[in-house]
Amino acid sequence: RTNGRAAMLPQDPKTLFVKNTVAEELTELFGKAPSEAEREAARRMAKTCRIEGLEDRHPYDLSGGEQQRLALAKILLCGPDILLLDEPTKGLDADFKREFAEILQHLLEEGKTILMVSHDVEFCASYAQRCALFFDGRVAAESRSRTFFSGNNFYTTSSNRMAREIEPLAVTVEDVVEVCTGSRPQPPSDREGSPRKDDPDPAAPEDPLQEAAPRLQRGATSLKAKILTAVSLSLVPFTLWLGTTGETQRYYLTALAVLIECMVPFFAVFEGRRPKARELVTIAVMCAIGVAGRAAFFMLPSFKPVMAIVIITGIALGGETGFLTGAVIMLVSNVMFSQGPWTPWQMFTMGLIGFLAGLVFRSGLLPKKRNVIAVFGAICAIVIYGGIMNPASALMWLKDLNWKILLSYYATGFPVDCVHASATFLFLMLAADPMLEKLERIKEKYGLMR
Repeated sequence: RTNGRAAMLPQDPKTLFVKNTVAEELTELFGKAPSEAEREAARRMAKTCRIEGLEDRHPYDLSGGEQQRLALAKILLCGPDILLLDEPTKGLDADFKREFAEILQHLLEEGKTILMVSHDVEFCASYAQRCALFFDGRVAAESRSRTFFSGNNFYTTSSNRMAREIEPLAVTVEDVVEVCTGSRPQPPSDREGSPRKDDPDPAAPEDPLQEAAPRLQRGATSLKAKILTAVSLSLVPFTLWLGTTGETQRYYLTALAVLIECMVPFFAVFEGRRPKARELVTIAVMCAIGVAGRAAFFMLPSFKPVMAIVIITGIALGGETGFLTGAVIMLVSNVMFSQGPWTPWQMFTMGLIGFLAGLVFRSGLLPKKRNVIAVFGAICAIVIYGGIMNPASALMWLKDLNWKILLSYYATGFPVDCVHASATFLFLMLAADPMLEKLERIKEKYGLMR
């Protein structure tokens, strides 16, 4: 039975987050068009829960303690009289636990009722007014916190286990220190000259991680990178022709040469920027997703998410990175699906699509809208991938080519290209927005690009 409005803080605060910024989370309760008074209430709550200054951050990019404070602020904006907390201190460090306790104490002073379920006996012993132990569907013990923990043999604090022979009522670290020294220690935030955890350091940059991270200007590529990209794109077709014609055809050597030529513009862009591991890991993850996606749909010929992943990478991380990602995905995935004379052609074609995606979307030639991206992917599957791989198939197996042979290869390959286009369109419609949003957050959070 309750007397008043109840709200619950779940064990995982992220279950409450449905918006893209902290500010939107705080005003979500008020609808799509919150009034100025409601916005002011959200700002006051952000200050109470000490998350001011984080309004533009994505909730998932906050630290564990900040997420806990945001979740608390969000449910407090509901105006509850009774607050139910499920493991609120899980994963929190000792310093933030003190801050959290101060927030709870402030709520108690406002007349709120707080009921908390927790396995953090140290926190409960230090801050709870009354404690109860549940066992076998009933309350096995209940009393004031000091009496509760001093009377338990097993479910008690480490301090009580150490000091109970000398002082049975000592249940916290402060109690033990008081028994030993005769004076109770002050909390760190109350000691003279001790800065609070959230006090700003005037000498520190606003965001040290992003301040130190090298940046790649959005849409900008150095002249050297442009020249090397043009040279690389010119060398790849020549390498393909050289490696797949003649009496001796060296497909593995050709694939390696194509891969190296694809990597030239990539290294040119990163040259001088001293790339951090977080940048390379992001690209490696996109390659891994593409390889895993091709493996997951191996039973459906040509119905694969690979091209969608490559296009998303090119849009988010640039054309050079899209080129490299497409080439690497086809090379690595063909380890599972058999290498052959088609591998270097697939590497070049998929890489070219990733490069074009970065070129047309990052330069603003096409808007970054889901339906536009999906249509672009479908066109690429038919015009570029099919347009290159169909004549390449004829070149791999036949020496004397004419327009009738090429036309027959196009005609027989067109249905397969349509399946490929349909898959690319579908996967982009489903994945473009969430993956691009995630990559933008990663770039912003780790200072990868500006």
